Amino acid sequence: MTARDQSPLPPLRQGMEAFPIEHEGKKMFLLRDLEGLDSASIALSPGAMMLASLLDGKRGPAAVRAMFAQYTGTMLAETEIVKMVEDLAKAGMLETEETARKRQKVLDDFRAAPSRKAAHAGTVFPQAPLELSATLGEYFRDPKGPGKSPGAGSSPAPLGLIAPHIDFQRGGPAYAWAYQALSESAPPDLIVGLGVAHMSPNSPWILTKKAYETPYGPVACDPGLFAHAKGSLWYDPLDDEWAHRTEHSLEFQAVWLKFLWKEKSPAWLPILCSSFERFCPDRPPSTVATIDEGLRKLGERLLREKRAGKRILILAGIDLAHVGPRFGDDKVLGPELFAQIEAEDRKSLDLAMALKADEFYLSVVEGGHWRKVCGLSALYTALRLMEILRDGEKTSGKLLAYGQAPDPQGGVVSFASGVFS
Repeated sequence: MTARDQSPLPPLRQGMEAFPIEHEGKKMFLLRDLEGLDSASIALSPGAMMLASLLDGKRGPAAVRAMFAQYTGTMLAETEIVKMVEDLAKAGMLETEETARKRQKVLDDFRAAPSRKAAHAGTVFPQAPLELSATLGEYFRDPKGPGKSPGAGSSPAPLGLIAPHIDFQRGGPAYAWAYQALSESAPPDLIVGLGVAHMSPNSPWILTKKAYETPYGPVACDPGLFAHAKGSLWYDPLDDEWAHRTEHSLEFQAVWLKFLWKEKSPAWLPILCSSFERFCPDRPPSTVATIDEGLRKLGERLLREKRAGKRILILAGIDLAHVGPRFGDDKVLGPELFAQIEAEDRKSLDLAMALKADEFYLSVVEGGHWRKVCGLSALYTALRLMEILRDGEKTSGKLLAYGQAPDPQGGVVSFASGVFS
């Protein structure tokens, strides 16, 4: 690649995340690979981040140079631009032939694997079962936790459960509230696990037939339920199956389920939910015929299973607000903002606990969806399925825990636990 060559420069990779950081007293941007093709991240100056953002796969060095000058008032040499692009390419941050080969190899290996490996074992949580059990057990005794260990209940499993998907270090006690409540019942016959597809692929719901591995053993996918769910949709829900490979929102639930019930853990249907806001940014998903029909068909299938005597648990691994510089906001972090977030979160959660799915959705997206609730689609799906499954029975939710935690890069994330019976 040379400055004289005006061919289009390679674009930034799909699945890249950029957020502001402070490094050695300087404002920088961290560019991170969410696909898991490269483990390394790269720190860029604001100017370099601006330059990287202009790489769209259509502009050559001269066009990028002109746009950079327009936005910043600085005219770089084309050789500087070419050098920057070469450095990004070497770091694996651009869409190049090498990136395409690496991605294809990773995807082929994932598709061929009989199970979905525990992507976060040894980092977010311990790999060794005894160490993991000790870690999770501490959260029940934490001052913010339920204050009692998991039980060995025999009552029927609840209709639904909400748990966080934030890392255990920040959200462990809130997880403990959810799974302590679940421990008061016997394992259900089937679990529908709903998580967040943070990379937000095109498919509204992404399925996989693969078992989720955990340090305690795998959580298997129920083949019959998978087949019906696949047949209920107007597209192939395996098209974006790759999203399951590194996504943590369901992996963390699988770990807690196996911690709770070990070999008695039932099979589940793991579903990652993409962003519904692209289809209905300011109206409920029930007004989108394809989404509404897909939910109705899956719910009716689950209802037939329930009427045949099977106990079904709808499990949603969700977080709530994501606010602050880390998430693209210029809001001032402090007690006033945190109280505002909590007040709005609790209004939305009150609607969720009442199984008012559409009202819940609208309460989140109003005002331009400023809280950026990442669990919106997953919790909406859970509420709609529970509405069908209650089958005329009186059902309501109980909020067990609510929490907020700082983001290391500047921001706040909120989360909650709740149970429906």
